[in-house]
Amino acid sequence: MRKIDEQIRDYYSQQRPSADALARMNQIIATDSPRRSLSRLYIGAAAAIVIAIVTLWSLSSSNLTETLARQAAAGYNQKQELEFRVQKYTDLQTKMKSLDFTPVEPAMVTEMHMRVIGARYTTLSGAIAAQIVYVDEHGVPCTLYEVRSIRQLAKIGSGERQIDGVRVSFWREKGLLMVLARPEFRG
Repeated sequence: MRKIDEQIRDYYSQQRPSADALARMNQIIATDSPRRSLSRLYIGAAAAIVIAIVTLWSLSSSNLTETLARQAAAGYNQKQELEFRVQKYTDLQTKMKSLDFTPVEPAMVTEMHMRVIGARYTTLSGAIAAQIVYVDEHGVPCTLYEVRSIRQLAKIGSGERQIDGVRVSFWREKGLLMVLARPEFRG
């Protein structure tokens, strides 16, 4: 089982400035004159830091959706140990006290006749989330992530993505962003 701080560290270590930002930084370095090299170096380093921060925080909704889909698919495929084993969804609402929201059982899960197995704490895009494992009516495990729709998560629209053999669905319900990861359709 990987710790949350390791997952966060892995996520941010994969973030990179855009090709355009790198080209501008290289241009700044290449046009440097010898007598002003130190001050230009400081300005270049500061510019690189600012560009990296802006790039990280201004991800387009498409890139953010793709990143979240990949994170959800990886979480689904990793099958991490659950912190809370339950038989009823209401038990999660009682046990998961460290969340900054109250988990809600989505209508889609009820309509699909899924049975809750348990949950664990995790993060999505730096926000605390509930990772809830269900089993569908055919015995296939599915993973639902619930997170408050704040900051950049407010940009995420409803839809689906296919990542590494996993179908990831996004929607909002009762003020929360729902992300459901399950096997792709077959047939």
